[in-house]
Amino acid sequence: MLARRQARDAIAPAKTGTGARLPCCAGLIAALMLTVVLLGGVRPGAAQEVSITVLVNDDPISDYDIEQRERFLAITTHEEPSAALKKKGTDMLIDERLQMQEGRKLGVSADEDDVSKILEDMAKKNNLTVDGLSTALGRAGVNVRTLKDRIKAQLVWQEVVRRKFRHDVLIGDAEVDKALAGTGGEGGGVPAETALQLRQVKYEFPAGADQNTIASRLAAAEGLRARFETCADLAKGVEGASVKTLADQQPGSLAQPARLLVMNAKIGQMTPPTLSASAVELYAVCGKRSFRGDDKTREETTRKLMNEEMGIRAERLLRDLRQDAFVEYR
Repeated sequence: MLARRQARDAIAPAKTGTGARLPCCAGLIAALMLTVVLLGGVRPGAAQEVSITVLVNDDPISDYDIEQRERFLAITTHEEPSAALKKKGTDMLIDERLQMQEGRKLGVSADEDDVSKILEDMAKKNNLTVDGLSTALGRAGVNVRTLKDRIKAQLVWQEVVRRKFRHDVLIGDAEVDKALAGTGGEGGGVPAETALQLRQVKYEFPAGADQNTIASRLAAAEGLRARFETCADLAKGVEGASVKTLADQQPGSLAQPARLLVMNAKIGQMTPPTLSASAVELYAVCGKRSFRGDDKTREETTRKLMNEEMGIRAERLLRDLRQDAFVEYR
């Protein structure tokens, strides 16, 4: 009892039970992280006869498996052993059997190197070796195989969900903007910024060009602007000029006066020509959109939304597997 109490206090709570699923692409180590110290106390009791308690589509779960999972839950959830905790452990094992069975259908298995790497990382973060981690769990009455089985099921399920839904879950800019608009507490969300779809037209002239050359370039630019109707007019290029497409261009990246001109222009308009050191430049405004957050923030938000959606798909899939499964209690 003392060893189990010490283990319970030394191992940080982990998400368990039938409601705890690892979303696809989420951090497996974080989800299973245990804070373990070397424990004193008695070792688990002697080996006992093992009997099959549950069959999940002919896949057995023994009374030993259930006992081990109950002990594991007791020290990771700070709960006392009980009928409810035993049922929670049994339900968890049933789910894992279904997850592993679905993995076998798709030819998915847990790589032993990945399992070992996760165990090594868990041990390292607690200043232990893998053997030390096994010893710490063993003194609390938990065989390290229980933890390995849990890791394997999580790895397999993660890959199953990824294979089944990776082409179905798409996160668009509007969803990212909406998520970012709702962050930031009382001050509101991340402020919206404007991105422009521009086409830059440049009539270049050589260094040291005389006034007549520059004037001819300006005249050509004014003539183009007078004829311009839509961005499609620039698709085949412009005689005597270069055309460059600038997608998702932030106005702040443009030098003045071009920045002010494009911000004031409407979609489908071309700005008046401006003169730089080596060219006469115009910008056609082909589109505008508002967005929130920088590239890194948007990438992180997209990943979070993707994981959330994959987690929802994973729950639905597991629910369907439960409904279709033949589960026999003995």
